[in-house]
Amino acid sequence: MVVIGTTKEEEEALRAAAAASNDPRLSYVSSTDASTLSAYETASEFSDLNFNEARPFRPELDAENDDADNETLELGPDDTVTTPRHSMSHLRAEDGVGAPLVGDPLISGGSILEGASAAPAPPIADDGVNPSKAMLGEPQFVLDPYKKASSLLAPAMHSQPLPLTTTMDDEDLILPVQRDLPFDPTGMSEDQLNRVVSQRSERGESIVMHRTLTNKTHIDVRDLDYDNEQDPLNPFNWPTWKKWFVTFTIANTCLCVSLGSSLYVAAVPELMHKFHVSQTLTISGLTFYLLGLALGPVVAAPLSEIIGRRYIYLVTFPACMLFAMGVGLSKNIESVLVLRFFCGLIGSPPMALAGGTISDIWSDSPAGMYLAMSLFCLCPFLGPVIGPIVGGFAAEHKNWQWTMWVYLMFCGAVLPFLLACPETFKPALLEARAKKRGINVIKPEFSLKNAITSYLGRPLEMLVVEPIVCFTSIYIAFVFAVLFGFFEAYPIIFRGVYRMDMGVSGLPFIGVGVGLMLGVFLNVVYKQIEGKKKAKKAAETGEKVGWDAPESQLRIVEIGSVFLPISLFWLAWTSRRSVHWIAPTLAGIPFGFGLMWVFLGIISYYAYSFPPAYVASAISANNLFRYLLAAVFPLFVVQMYQKLHVEWATTLFAFISLAMVPIPFVFSKFGERIRLKSKYGYVAYFKAIAAEEAKRKANNEVEKHSTTLSSSHGVEQV
Repeated sequence: MVVIGTTKEEEEALRAAAAASNDPRLSYVSSTDASTLSAYETASEFSDLNFNEARPFRPELDAENDDADNETLELGPDDTVTTPRHSMSHLRAEDGVGAPLVGDPLISGGSILEGASAAPAPPIADDGVNPSKAMLGEPQFVLDPYKKASSLLAPAMHSQPLPLTTTMDDEDLILPVQRDLPFDPTGMSEDQLNRVVSQRSERGESIVMHRTLTNKTHIDVRDLDYDNEQDPLNPFNWPTWKKWFVTFTIANTCLCVSLGSSLYVAAVPELMHKFHVSQTLTISGLTFYLLGLALGPVVAAPLSEIIGRRYIYLVTFPACMLFAMGVGLSKNIESVLVLRFFCGLIGSPPMALAGGTISDIWSDSPAGMYLAMSLFCLCPFLGPVIGPIVGGFAAEHKNWQWTMWVYLMFCGAVLPFLLACPETFKPALLEARAKKRGINVIKPEFSLKNAITSYLGRPLEMLVVEPIVCFTSIYIAFVFAVLFGFFEAYPIIFRGVYRMDMGVSGLPFIGVGVGLMLGVFLNVVYKQIEGKKKAKKAAETGEKVGWDAPESQLRIVEIGSVFLPISLFWLAWTSRRSVHWIAPTLAGIPFGFGLMWVFLGIISYYAYSFPPAYVASAISANNLFRYLLAAVFPLFVVQMYQKLHVEWATTLFAFISLAMVPIPFVFSKFGERIRLKSKYGYVAYFKAIAAEEAKRKANNEVEKHSTTLSSSHGVEQV
């Protein structure tokens, strides 16, 4: 396994140097060339910061925030870590419980061993695991009795050790634990780092620091944990049928929301005649809906982290239906446009939260996770394709209002299943349990300023300063916008050229839909074949299955990118009366296939290229730009096709798509070098962790020095 950013010779030299110094970790080699600098090597440059030393439980807090409610306990000379009062980890070996006590079995990889005697634990890293073993996924067994809730908040219990025979069956048990602490990435290869991140994700953990609000009377909901690995409250332990029930329901909710965008298009001709307005103004109802989809997640995503995902679904989805009903009952174009915007805005949260819901359920199963996420990714594209197929017949045989009534029928069919879906967000689940058990909990307050910064400000910044996010977002946004441009181009082709009726002219979108589903199916098959090859190779060599470099995720993007210009050239030069209508219809299959593979590959590339803290921002940037560009395209497509005609207007799209084909190939070759210079990549991430650690140590030194001076001054006065 190589250390990314180094040549084979450089890595061998590093390993030789590490062996010579009896240091199990690679040493840092100073270099002014960013291309030879590893994101994981870079952490070694902070070697003066001892990641394994004993330290307070909350290293991220500044000195001024360490008040009396969060002071640490002074342990005996044999103890190696200080913890908050409510953790009960101050019980020592002489108390008959074991010393020192750290972590839970989810972190340590072991289990509670009742009646066993505990040997002194090795030095404890920040997240409560043995850094020499747990970093590589090896199990270690550290005793940690589960704590009674009544004991957590009672200072009097500090002198009363808990019996080791505490069982998991007690309904009053609840486990507060601080997981989100930094770890030592010094000298870790990309394979090792991905293994740590993936294993923590599978356990619902994070390597992102947060400022805990836990004090003597209240517990931060983020510090709570499940009772044990088999806790039925944990979505990982739900029956398979329940997992798929929630997955299909949430995916179909997203399909309904995206369906609302294109169903409206079939109403445009009648709305123009009824309200005596231009086609551009009328089609802007699609534009306003897409603008709402782009802006809605700015508030919904951070709010879900406070109140949970389920309540967001149950409030916004029915509200979206009410706004759609308002559109159908509108008496003028102004009402239609305003209500369309709010319909998209209020309906957008499922599109933003569905990925988190699926992650809550499937993170412990990579195969299930990929399949479920592929299904979710299909729905936002499949919904707009279904719209013209259904909406055309509704508008032709009824009236424009029936496009909204059909939308309500789709939503109404999904709503009962959505009402039956349980909460999946871990803090929300544990908060409800804690309240039932009489535990006082505290949770972060919602901040609109922080929400705008995290879900709008940072994504916009990444669009500007991150070449990976910028160019891949432009690519996906263009292809997505072409799809929405088809809502105007297909009627021109199939109604204007082939003289089809309104309802029948929507049927050629079936070709695009087939391509989308084919893309998802073949991508899942491709991943399974690839996984089996890795597993077979690992079994033959006796090594663990490794993680490929992030650029390996671009292989499917490279394949998909070739299909897009082919499909557009195909559509452009077969859309004529002398050619059978099936020819341009079939052109939609490679377009849908290429669109799906480009999208899935780029999203996977983000997940591998950026730390977990910034992956969501990268995807948010992509979504924001995608919907904004798609909102604009329908406003000029008709005029473009009138001026350039079908052949050259579609050919223009094809040439632009052809010009973008090199994007994934360029990142496959230079992506590693670009990532190492990234402001939001792993290099910058580790530097931020180290800077915060250095700041904490400096504040502690200043505080210690001030205390010493005060004591000396007092002695002199005496």
